[in-house]
Amino acid sequence: MFGRFFGRGRRGFDPFEDMFRYMQEMERMMEQMMRGFGRELPGFEMGFEPKIEMYETPDEIVVRAEMPGLDKDSIDVKVRGNYLIIRGVKKKEEKEEKDNVFFSETFYGEFQRVIPLPVEVKEEGIEAYYDRGVLEIRLPKAASARKEVKIIVKEPEEKKEEGKDKGKEEK
Repeated sequence: MFGRFFGRGRRGFDPFEDMFRYMQEMERMMEQMMRGFGRELPGFEMGFEPKIEMYETPDEIVVRAEMPGLDKDSIDVKVRGNYLIIRGVKKKEEKEEKDNVFFSETFYGEFQRVIPLPVEVKEEGIEAYYDRGVLEIRLPKAASARKEVKIIVKEPEEKKEEGKDKGKEEK
């Protein structure tokens, strides 16, 4: 039943991908459940969490986060272990008084997003750019993450023959 949900039906078992998909699905279900409640539930406030996309090139991991309305100086980006941490503050502008506001879905305040990195990255050479509400972070891959090992796939008969050859050599 859960095989398709956790991605095993397509490519096999991948714990990182399964956990990431599970977290995304939980976030989506929470958003759906809370949609329409706004600020009506006492003590419960949906915080801002930037939407991200992450992709890989041969040399780096690229993370793009949507964060409209922020000042670049209010954004803090760190790498700790195998996690990318994005923190920030969206300040409320007190310029105009608004009468008769029916509802507001705009979040103001502090936020944080912790993103597990799929491979090891180098500390030096990480760059971040913020342009028109999108933060782009480029994380160079460590040498070990770029290494590729070719594995030869054999037929079952070849495995049996190798076992026989090893037995003969040991005698």
